[in-house]
Amino acid sequence: MLAIKENVTVKRRSKGEQTRHNILVAAIDVLAKNGIKGTTHRAIASHAGIQLSLTTYYFKDIQELVHQAFKLNSELVTQLTDFAWQQAFDYLESIGKTQLKKVSVRVQVREQCAQLATEYIINKVSERSTALAVEQLLFTEIQTTPQLRELANEYRNLLLMPFIQLCSYFDKDNAEIDAEILFTIFTQLEYKNIMLPADEIDREAIYQQVNRVIGWIMKVK
Repeated sequence: MLAIKENVTVKRRSKGEQTRHNILVAAIDVLAKNGIKGTTHRAIASHAGIQLSLTTYYFKDIQELVHQAFKLNSELVTQLTDFAWQQAFDYLESIGKTQLKKVSVRVQVREQCAQLATEYIINKVSERSTALAVEQLLFTEIQTTPQLRELANEYRNLLLMPFIQLCSYFDKDNAEIDAEILFTIFTQLEYKNIMLPADEIDREAIYQQVNRVIGWIMKVK
């Protein structure tokens, strides 16, 4: 239910718009592989398999190209994760807020949510590792590149919103505080496992951690 599946409608683009988009997609890959210092017009053109003149035609300023690549990556991740989260909210709505007040129901919901959260994290790490690496780079780079700070803050707030919505089902008064804690745990688990091959990811360890923190938020032992 929380698996990230691509369900984003792609609008038909003109040839120029498509070329620009392809350059940004290539830049995302290069950022993930080389970091900002290694993301140059030449590296992007080589990765995209296009002439160098095309990247400089559409993006004369490499800083603007990098900024737009970060922005596109953030938009794509947000769209995909929003779709994944909606399925979880549909599940909680089907139970109803009255039933969620019962401890016995919460125990079952905690188990289900922990399993779904585990699948969500593993899917994001294994299927969206490039996007995740660029996300991590964006949050790291704001320490030395203030121009990216506004974009990073906006992106983080968008990522945080579904966590707040989830936590509001269980404790509306403390939803934002609980969401920050849950978001931090999820992010740490994602970044910790990002470099591991799929068969080396410790599913049980991830499950135990998310199960414990979700249970704490739900006030279920």
